[in-house]
Amino acid sequence: MPQNEPRRSNRRSFLKRTGAVSVGIAGLAGCTGGGGSGDESDGGGSDGGKSTDGGSNGELEQTLNIFQWTDYWPDGFISGFEEETGVNVSVSNFASNEEMFNALKAGGTEQYDLIFPSDYMVNVMVDQEMIRPLNLDAIPNFSNLSGRFEEAPYDPGEKRYSAPYQWGTSGIAYNENMTESVDTSSWEVMWNGDYAGQMTMLDDMRETIGAALKHLGYSLNTKNEDEIREAKELLIQQKELLKTYDSANFPTNLINEQASPVHAWSGGAFQAYWETWKEGEGSPIHYSVPKEGGVVWVDTAAVTKEASHPNAAHAFINYFLDAEHGAEITNYTYYGSPNEAAKEHIADEILENESIYPSDETMSNLEFIQNLGQATTVYDSAWQEIKSA
Repeated sequence: MPQNEPRRSNRRSFLKRTGAVSVGIAGLAGCTGGGGSGDESDGGGSDGGKSTDGGSNGELEQTLNIFQWTDYWPDGFISGFEEETGVNVSVSNFASNEEMFNALKAGGTEQYDLIFPSDYMVNVMVDQEMIRPLNLDAIPNFSNLSGRFEEAPYDPGEKRYSAPYQWGTSGIAYNENMTESVDTSSWEVMWNGDYAGQMTMLDDMRETIGAALKHLGYSLNTKNEDEIREAKELLIQQKELLKTYDSANFPTNLINEQASPVHAWSGGAFQAYWETWKEGEGSPIHYSVPKEGGVVWVDTAAVTKEASHPNAAHAFINYFLDAEHGAEITNYTYYGSPNEAAKEHIADEILENESIYPSDETMSNLEFIQNLGQATTVYDSAWQEIKSA
């Protein structure tokens, strides 16, 4: 990763001095691509005891179509896979899990081979028969995962449908050049009229309703309709204070002083931090998880039910689960890696940074977003009311 070395050096110097961009981090609370036919084939068993009947022991196809979040891969990562395998990769982006889900529902899962849903969406897509079980025999690097991610609570059962990509937290970020001394110790700041017109919340139903639920003292996985209704009303009250709902552009808006404070994913906050970091000055970007709690999330890779190129999809999963490749991703994104074997290649300042790898105490207060079954319709209805208010 020679192209990243100057930026890495700046990160290293800062982190050794300060330990992160985590103003208030001690008060964190909240959780946890030859021409194969593309047909599915039966696979054998795997070390993890999971069924591996997702198919992918055939000839590698020449094409791979990926549907993912933005800014996922270090420079040269995709081209490295293409050079190694001869597969031509096409990447399309989405800004929320709901956008991804609706696009696949409307146009069919055959549009893409490999998608990157967040944890809670995996179970939803399994129920909707939109993704297929993985053939773990075709992903030998799956064994590189840490125990926490080998047996994932969001992907239970005899079959494994997803492979973890990266994980992190959700919280609040701000640019001190735009808004000085923001108290981000509580979600209450996102309802502060002093910042009207410049705040953004994530354009993600469960993240944003979850933030309101945590602010109210409830679990972000509640099925209690009164609690969900209370969170909905709180978000409708907040809406006149917001600039917009934004999942894709908040790092850029932080950098350009277009929005602050913002509901943010930790990695996006770090990206903004390093884009604005200057030797001897540091960065004006700050990030923390409020005391009421928040989300710990995992983005995953899944092969679509009607993927035309499942072998290439499995090959790409195996590629990013390689120890050195996994470390390359984390050294670029500053998100936590689920790859235990990658740790020896990850920069020490990342591994020792509790805003990236939170302490056990912090983790005990965070929550994974869970699939809530029929209660999801209550969230859907609430989200539609919030967005249309």
